[in-house]
Amino acid sequence: MRRITREEYPIDTLQRIVNGVTFFKDLIHTDPTQFELLMSVTQFIAADQDEIILHHGDDANVLYFLLKGQLAVLANDDSGEIINEINPGEMFGVMAMVLNFKRSASIKVSGRTALLAGIDYQHFNDLEDFTLFTLQTKISFFRMLTNNIRWTLERNKMQLPDHPLVSKLRTLPLYTGEKNTMEELHFLHRQAHALAELLCEWNESLNQGDWQEF
Repeated sequence: MRRITREEYPIDTLQRIVNGVTFFKDLIHTDPTQFELLMSVTQFIAADQDEIILHHGDDANVLYFLLKGQLAVLANDDSGEIINEINPGEMFGVMAMVLNFKRSASIKVSGRTALLAGIDYQHFNDLEDFTLFTLQTKISFFRMLTNNIRWTLERNKMQLPDHPLVSKLRTLPLYTGEKNTMEELHFLHRQAHALAELLCEWNESLNQGDWQEF
């Protein structure tokens, strides 16, 4: 992977491209100053065809968004079997980042060159630090994380409605307090961890064969 240059992608071109990612798009409209700050700390990276951009066992402190191209998810660097695909506009690496785990899979560029945006979790994980991003921006960030993990779990539930962990998913609460407050931020932070732990448990149960659909 390599950092892109302004000659390859001028800032106005990048702004048009990230408009396809909901988190960036919403920030453009709600707070242009915060959007500019986000662009300044985002890592924009290009990767070539067949290049492995994330390795199984890597640290997972960066959240990635695929802006252009196609990615294949592999069990590890040497695996030839594609277990999932990532399309433009999608994010990846959420669960490992939230739980501070190592990467559980390898990700390779399939097809043409890929363009990615990476956001370091350190900019959001300190819930009391608003020197860079505001309360509202951090809430939007954690809403995005919880929605992404919950959607993955709901999709799993549709495929395996009788899985024992479905009942655990139903017990996870939804936020009912005042919106856009520190209370909501802390709730979303906790729920992101709870959802990620549940997704990890679900994946492990399938990988280890602890549960079978009858």
